[in-house]
Amino acid sequence: MSAAKNKNRMAHLLGQSMNTLVRIAPKLTGRIAFALFCTPRQKSVKPEEAAFLATADLHTEQIAGQDFAVYHWGFKGPIVLLAHGWESHAGRWRKFAPPLVQAGYQVIAVDAPAHGRSSGKRFTMIHYAEVLRALLQRYGPIETIVGHSVGGAASIWAMGTAAPALRPKKAVILAAFAELNTIFTEAQEKVGISEPTMRSLYKQFERLFGHPVSHYSLRRAAKQLDQVKALLIHDRQDHVTGFFNSQQLAEAWPGAQLVATEGLGHGLTAPAAVEMVVDFVLDAVYQ
Repeated sequence: MSAAKNKNRMAHLLGQSMNTLVRIAPKLTGRIAFALFCTPRQKSVKPEEAAFLATADLHTEQIAGQDFAVYHWGFKGPIVLLAHGWESHAGRWRKFAPPLVQAGYQVIAVDAPAHGRSSGKRFTMIHYAEVLRALLQRYGPIETIVGHSVGGAASIWAMGTAAPALRPKKAVILAAFAELNTIFTEAQEKVGISEPTMRSLYKQFERLFGHPVSHYSLRRAAKQLDQVKALLIHDRQDHVTGFFNSQQLAEAWPGAQLVATEGLGHGLTAPAAVEMVVDFVLDAVYQ
């Protein structure tokens, strides 16, 4: 059995176990499901990523009682803040940061909660957005924020919940989702979780955050960002986050521009994607 098939089989067995447990202990099931949904695996750092990260000024920022690894390249010029996605780390920006620094920009990248060198065992988009919002305040003014996948979603939520004066002038959002609920429903389908199990998960979420999952709508947040010039990039064949998410974000975000790619995948680290991001930061205009 291949590793992928074995992983899927284990995931479905876990889902079936929770579907059984929820009948007798719904609250406990909610806590377990939430912990499983929000615990990322640590991704190993490739040699080329390690070499890139070693060129940065690395320091620790304490935010909400946790320590976060912050990498800084260049110390003059406008600032670009980079936010990676799920089960990734700041090393994923190794192709993006050098041309920006060479062009006279400062680049700041952070390891998300429970990722890379940052502390914590649990990750949520909400916590990540809190971290990004703190960095917008501490390092502001930030000219551009670039976020990939859940890092893009967290960037939108951070901007939408920050004071207008803290919002960057520009944003690049790569392959993000439009509603927080999307990632829960997609996981439900992959793992085979029953509706009662999902209800227990949603109740646990609301106990922790004081709002239902539906409150965290990136589309709704994007509607407030009319003063932030935005470029959304998404591949039509993205099998992780459906292309429709960026279509919805572009419709909601006043003035946002959506660029659809073909065959670049979810990661969007191919030279064509890097060039689009760098050119947008440098004020190139896309047709």
